[in-house]
Amino acid sequence: MRNKNLLLILLTGIALLPYFLICFYALPYADDFCSAWKATEKILFSEKFLNQYLYWNGRYTSIVLSNLHPLITGNLLLYQFCLFMSLLLMVAGFLFFLNQFVKGFYTSLTVALFITLFYLCYLPDITESAYWYMGIVNYQLGNICFLLHLAFLSKLLSVEKPNKLFFIPVAVILLIISIGFNEIGASLIPFFYLLATIVSDKIKIPDRRLILLFFAIAVVASAFVIFSPGNTVRSNEFSGHFNLLHSLLYAALQTTRFISSWILSVPFIGISILVIAYADKIQRNFIKQFDYRLILFTLLFTVFTGAFIPYYATGILGQHRTINYVFFYFILLWLWFLVSLSEKFSLVQVFSFLKLGNIAFHIAIVCIIFMVFSSTGRAIIFDFSNNRFTDYKKDFVLRQAEIIAHPDSPVKPLAHVPNTFKITDTRADSTWWVNKCMKKYYTETGLELK
Repeated sequence: MRNKNLLLILLTGIALLPYFLICFYALPYADDFCSAWKATEKILFSEKFLNQYLYWNGRYTSIVLSNLHPLITGNLLLYQFCLFMSLLLMVAGFLFFLNQFVKGFYTSLTVALFITLFYLCYLPDITESAYWYMGIVNYQLGNICFLLHLAFLSKLLSVEKPNKLFFIPVAVILLIISIGFNEIGASLIPFFYLLATIVSDKIKIPDRRLILLFFAIAVVASAFVIFSPGNTVRSNEFSGHFNLLHSLLYAALQTTRFISSWILSVPFIGISILVIAYADKIQRNFIKQFDYRLILFTLLFTVFTGAFIPYYATGILGQHRTINYVFFYFILLWLWFLVSLSEKFSLVQVFSFLKLGNIAFHIAIVCIIFMVFSSTGRAIIFDFSNNRFTDYKKDFVLRQAEIIAHPDSPVKPLAHVPNTFKITDTRADSTWWVNKCMKKYYTETGLELK
């Protein structure tokens, strides 16, 4: 069994390698230049924070991180290294989390790599989630922080007696930080804890007081995001906002669209079968006691929320970044749903034949191969084989030189953008906000990205 795990770890690691490699081909765009330019203002850090909190949004964590933007150094490699570290932190976060529920380090690592590969392969827009600093500090890091919070919560609820003087403060800090990344998290995380509070009487959770404590903290922290003055100012810029019926209808359609695309993929089906077959390996019994119907409802509500809030606040879905954010939770909730379903209907026995011979191992291999040659994996292969990443970098460097040498000239859109990256680029229209931010970054900071 260990040899098979090691082989799967090797193969999945190889499949993930291109995702890490292209971090060093990713280049800043759009909001990167706006935030970096604002972050170089010669005012106190507290003033920068308040200017954004009062007049743009209430994302207190992401505001701090955006004002620490790597572009303020002019070091392009530092920007790319931040992207690389965020992916590495995701794998580490999954591993630390899964190690609380799955017995055996190698098994936990195998599952963590599988989940990471599936997540990256089927993200609606991988650029906004993994290869854009502003996407990372508004969404992806929020996922990781809450995942780490849940891992510490699991430790606190374990049958052993952990060092609560250490674990509780760490869990509280991670909870407060994770809520401060965006409005979706600020809405969903208290909702998760509300459900946990309601069902905590019916299942044998070791310490219900912790759930109540974290629920209270989540509600207070979320209020600082949702009711911030900046959120009101920002929403008023969109004429189609606060249309409830439009938001409900289109959010429902988007929920159906995205969930259908995920669950109909071959790797999703394969991974689901394997989870059901090995559901008996989960160590925390209280996890299995949650009603599978409640978990399914939470899953659907989570994806719906990721679509509804942008529609309600702006009138449009706009970008896929909010769906990227809830896709992370969709995967975890779906796996939890399968474990609960398997426990309820004894599906482990039904699928026990998969443990015979190498059936499960072969299913895993097929999933890996399919993810390498489908969706984002296929786009990466195409871009490497056609030198599109290299051409992208050359175009970027040439345009940067032109802006610095001729600051009054129009900013040209890039001619070569890899299929893997979907960026919001400059336009022929000089009044386009991306054009303005890019020019201000180069002309007012005096920096050149090297």
